[in-house]
Amino acid sequence: MTQQTPMRGRTVARGPTLLLVDDGPSIVRGLAALLRRRGYEVLTAQSGPAAVRIAAGQHVDVAVIDYHIPDWRGDVVLAALMAHQPHLGRRTVMMSGDFSDRVRDVTAHTGCLLLIKPFDVEDLVDAIQRLLSEL
Repeated sequence: MTQQTPMRGRTVARGPTLLLVDDGPSIVRGLAALLRRRGYEVLTAQSGPAAVRIAAGQHVDVAVIDYHIPDWRGDVVLAALMAHQPHLGRRTVMMSGDFSDRVRDVTAHTGCLLLIKPFDVEDLVDAIQRLLSEL
C-alpha cells in the first residue's frame, strides 16, 4: 500500500493516508507530526465540515476522529465521511477524553475503535495498524 512520491530529485516511500480530525490545534499538530514520522501521510481537519471536504476530494485509508468537537460529534463526522468513503465505517479510530457510558455506547454502535485521552501514541499506531491489517 506504500506509494512512491518524488521529493527533491529522489523517490520517497509514502505510507497510508490518515485523516486526523480534532478541534485542538496543538493536538492536531502534535499527533500529525508523530504520525508523519511513522511514515503516514496525514491530512488534518479541525471541524466536521472541513473533514468532509477533505474526504470528498482525497482518498483516506484510516480516519482518526475526536468524539467531541464543537460543530459535530464524532459519530456524525463519521457518518458524513462514509457518504464519500464507505470503507471508513470499518477503518476509524475515535478518540475521547470523556469515558462516560454514553461515549462508549455511541462509539460501540459505530463499530469504531475507541482510545481514551490521554493515550500513548503507540496505542494509536497499534490501532491504525490493526485497522489497516484487516483490509
